[in-house]
Parts: sequence; C-alpha cells; structure tokens
Amino acid sequence: MMSDDPKNSEGNPNIRPHAARTRTFLKGVVYYNNRGTSIDCTIRDLSDTGAKIEFSSLVTVPDTVELYIPQKQRTYPARVMRREPYEIGVSFEDQRSGEPRRGIDSGLADRVAKLEIELVTVNRLLKQIKAKVFPNEPA
Repeated sequence: MMSDDPKNSEGNPNIRPHAARTRTFLKGVVYYNNRGTSIDCTIRDLSDTGAKIEFSSLVTVPDTVELYIPQKQRTYPARVMRREPYEIGVSFEDQRSGEPRRGIDSGLADRVAKLEIELVTVNRLLKQIKAKVFPNEPA
C-alpha cells in the first residue's frame, strides 16, 4: 500500500530513502568560511549519507559546511538540509569534483610537489653516501 505522505519515499519518487542512522553522542566541529569559522557541536545520529548535529547555543551556519569528527579522524563536506533552533540535519556531499578548489587544497598540492622534489634529492644523496661507504656493493 502506498502512502500519500510526502515524507514517505515510496509515495514520492523525488525523495530518496534515508540510510539507517545510528544514534550517537560524538563530539564534532562544524567548519565554514574556508575553515575560518568553527563551531563545536554534538553529533546526535550518523549514517553514511548524513547526520543530525546539535549545538549548545543558537547558531546560523551557511548551506554548505564541513563536519569534522575527531573520534573518526574524518571530515565530511556537507549540505544543510534541515534547520531547527539548536540543531541542523546535514547530507554528506558525495563528491567535491564540481566545486572550485579551495585555497587550502592548492596549498597542499604545492607542499606535496616540494616534498616530492626533496625526496628525489634525498634519494640521490643516499645513493652517493652508500657508494662511498660501501664501494663494493652493487647499486
């Protein structure tokens, strides 16, 4: 039997079914403004596709945020889907490939490139040292 309830995914093809959420009491941090702003929060339930986030005071957050969960050592890009006075419901973004790269990401790419160059230099020096210390060993 199909329900006429618009919240029911069976009766409305535009609403995707929710993943099973697990009740939690995890500490979290919501970041926005390119990580310029952070707000401590409590994650009250969590699934693979989203979370319910509770705040200790009234807050206003933008439509897109990042949710960091220290216990999981993971950051989730998220979109706010529901707002209440002291809580929000978020849906995790599946991909960020369509978004422009953030300044943090480009800085990371520069640091990785520099480290790769340093690694090549260190490996070259190591070969030279090995050749001097162990002249009879094959390279």
